[in-house]
Amino acid sequence: MKRRYIHDNVPYRSQWGNPDFNKKIIDNRIDPCQDPTWVNAGFISEDEYRFWSRRICGIACLESILDFTEIPHKNRKSMLFDAIQRGAYVISENNIVNGLIYDPFCKWIYEEYKIKTKVYKNQNLHYVADNISQFTMAIASVSTEIRAPTMPNFRQGGHLILIYGADEKNIYFHNPSGTPPFQKNVCLSIDEAERFHARRGILLQAPQAQQYNFLKG
Repeated sequence: MKRRYIHDNVPYRSQWGNPDFNKKIIDNRIDPCQDPTWVNAGFISEDEYRFWSRRICGIACLESILDFTEIPHKNRKSMLFDAIQRGAYVISENNIVNGLIYDPFCKWIYEEYKIKTKVYKNQNLHYVADNISQFTMAIASVSTEIRAPTMPNFRQGGHLILIYGADEKNIYFHNPSGTPPFQKNVCLSIDEAERFHARRGILLQAPQAQQYNFLKG
């Protein structure tokens, strides 16, 4: 039996300002800017916020890690545009975003925050769970359909969640675009979560632990 680890009190960060509005925004029942806290992200233009708030699940996951490890960081807009400048997001002429692109993202967060990373490909969630440790979490590519895991899914990948813990049968995660009860501090069986998983993502290690070789097998 392999020992696995669950981090306590990892802060949840939504793609939008107030996570209580997630479901209404996702269901198109309210405009994202009807949440008055949207200005806290640093965006001045409402259109810019509307566009990017649906595309920055990776930045939200990173914010959770930085706040948990008490690493200072800029506001969300500044972080996003730093990531764009470093090639972690690429915007086409017709305004299609290609991102999060793992290699430049990993290079950026190491140089900016000293967070060490390993990109994984063609690996299942048991592999990810085996690599969660006292110092290590994972950003995993899953389908947005994981917000309703009792329903059938039709995709894998396209969205990112923060896996902060694992035991023998389950993963524990925050979903930046999740809705209750599958929004924050979600416990889902590894086998169930696997059907949403694209078998790729990033393992991340806090700076104070980088003297260790954290990647297993």
